[in-house]
Amino acid sequence: MIDEFKRHYYSRQKEIQTRLKEFEKFRKSSDKKLFEEVVFCVFAANSSATMAQTALKLLKPILFTGTLEDYQKTIEKKVRFYNIRSKYLYENRLVMERYDNFLNHLESLEHHERRLFIKTNFKGFGMKESSHFLRNIGFKNYCIIDKHVLNLMTEFSVLNSANPPKNVDDYLTIEKKIINFAEENNYNIDELDLALWSFKTGKVMR
Repeated sequence: MIDEFKRHYYSRQKEIQTRLKEFEKFRKSSDKKLFEEVVFCVFAANSSATMAQTALKLLKPILFTGTLEDYQKTIEKKVRFYNIRSKYLYENRLVMERYDNFLNHLESLEHHERRLFIKTNFKGFGMKESSHFLRNIGFKNYCIIDKHVLNLMTEFSVLNSANPPKNVDDYLTIEKKIINFAEENNYNIDELDLALWSFKTGKVMR
């Protein structure tokens, strides 16, 4: 299967590189644009990109002015767990509003500290969601360790188990093994994540 994946990686590499360049454009965006990625990650967590895109489309007209109740009413019965996800989203907006320029603040942080800041301050964000958000706004070298990645890394004998990480240290240990796998096989770590996802799903997604 590793040989099959290698063929897949190089066959989709240009498409993947194009997607990564799209992510990099967020580094020149406003905080309002970044908040749209917060929406995506809140609603994609333990769900799907399709549901996240639906939520973003519905919420976009009130994203920066709506109350918590406005959020909940707008997506009621249209997405899963709309009450708690709306609460996460609203509280995350308040976090971003504490900063004159949220992106500048993120850029001022060291690589590991940046992800821990997101995990600690954003509701509904663990290490995976924090990595996802940072990757989607153009930061590099963060592994998004979801079930697809865990399953494939186990099939490739990089990991002994597909069990999800239990805590930060566990996440970092798994991430290090994936980074080592990438280096040993001359894969770019940012490209690898999208290649693994597309190998399982057929799509190069956000």
